Amino acid sequence: MKIFGLLVVMAAAFAVAYPIATSAQLSWYPIGDPMNEPHVQELGAWAVAEHVKQVHDGIKFSKVVSGEEQSDAGVKYHLIIEALNSGGEQGRYEAILIEEVRSYTRTLISFSPAK
Repeated sequence: MKIFGLLVVMAAAFAVAYPIATSAQLSWYPIGDPMNEPHVQELGAWAVAEHVKQVHDGIKFSKVVSGEEQSDAGVKYHLIIEALNSGGEQGRYEAILIEEVRSYTRTLISFSPAK
């Protein structure tokens, strides 16, 4: 029992000395030339389609104009997307999504008009 207690104390000390990085602590890295990156454009089109599935507002994807990424348990993307709204007017939208390469899954975290 004493060994178990010692292990708990050691684990707690290790956790304080070496905290696990959260996504808030990870650095964002710019995507070099998103307009010429087919995968980034595909992600932008997917984000718009996923948003439309959720809210049915008829936005139509045009292109990803800028973005940044961070790696953790997958790749998290912050994209600025140009799209046409239901009235046919061009607008900019901000999308945050995670792509998990191993499981072939994508999750849209947020989608909103860009500020």
